[in-house]
Amino acid sequence: MGNKEALVIGLGITGCSAARMLADAGYSVTCFERASHVGGRLFEDIRANGIRVQVYGPRIFHTDNESVYRFLKRFGSFYPYRHRVLLSTGDKTVPLPLNSHSLEVLFGENHAHQILIRLQTYFPDRKRISSDELIRSSDEMLIDLGRFIIENILTLKINRQSPDSFIPADDSYANDAMVDIGTDDCYYEDSIQAMPMQGFLPIMESMLDHPSITTYLNMDALSRISILENSSRVLLDGVPFNGPVIFTPSVDRLFDYKYGALPYRATKITFHDEKRDFCNESAVIVTPKDPEYVRITESKQITLQDIDGHTTLSMETPYETMVKAHTEPFEPEITEANLAILNRYMDLLKNCTSLIPLGRMATYRNMSIAESIEQAQKMVAAL
Repeated sequence: MGNKEALVIGLGITGCSAARMLADAGYSVTCFERASHVGGRLFEDIRANGIRVQVYGPRIFHTDNESVYRFLKRFGSFYPYRHRVLLSTGDKTVPLPLNSHSLEVLFGENHAHQILIRLQTYFPDRKRISSDELIRSSDEMLIDLGRFIIENILTLKINRQSPDSFIPADDSYANDAMVDIGTDDCYYEDSIQAMPMQGFLPIMESMLDHPSITTYLNMDALSRISILENSSRVLLDGVPFNGPVIFTPSVDRLFDYKYGALPYRATKITFHDEKRDFCNESAVIVTPKDPEYVRITESKQITLQDIDGHTTLSMETPYETMVKAHTEPFEPEITEANLAILNRYMDLLKNCTSLIPLGRMATYRNMSIAESIEQAQKMVAAL
């Protein structure tokens, strides 16, 4: 057991979880992180007013997978948290995803009632229906509702590639394109919804606190590892490495952008400290038609910190494409052309079975916190 070795490259939630699972399975694990800290997209900071903020935007833990939740709870305490998002459009503010109350405010009671009847008729035994499904229906009223969602809630640079195609920018936008047949104003439907008492960062640091885990920060692993020309072996400092190598950054970096760089959406977030208890009606307000900010998050409504007379807002600007990122990118920009580039890189890895891409960047897909951890669980179980 003590002779088993593994490498983990990148210490976001996927890398930290994989490292701990490997150590628990008897591996000696060496971890490399290019940044000066662990955390990735879940990195947090404490403002001067004491409020903890998620530096790269709100990420909420939600899942139906009890084993994922049990794993996380080993490293910190959690409190129940029901995430609520409001849409601000014109002079109206309504819950997202759209529900029966939202429809009444936006369209009037009679029209909303007709929409709900048609939703229940056309989609029996369904609770939430996406704008794509509405557009593809044969009911003109439902088609109009789908178009309304696309034109007024989704913005092209965040969620759409074409007028009738919704691609969530990330997990925190997953339900923007939905309509809920009912009064539920909770953003997620999962049976388990919770947030860590002290934040995600201490949890990830606790995962790495194991005698069999060695962590190197401020170190680009690609300065120490390489793949043989025939793509069959991983070299560490020029010497073949026989154990599993968990790779979580973007795979285009691994091959020095041989087939071009994979594009990612980027976001710019600015923080505003306010001397008042609260500013917003909910934790998140989405403002897709605002030319300056598309999402406003009030961190204290998520952290539930008891800090009177102070609050902090994070303001997100519209997203742009970035390549060869040296800062934390927002999410993969998933298009057919970009997936074709990804597949060419993945073909290079077919012979190198010891290198395992994990997480949203390495696999180039949108993933929730729970999905990232579940992917790590399956990887370790398969070794």
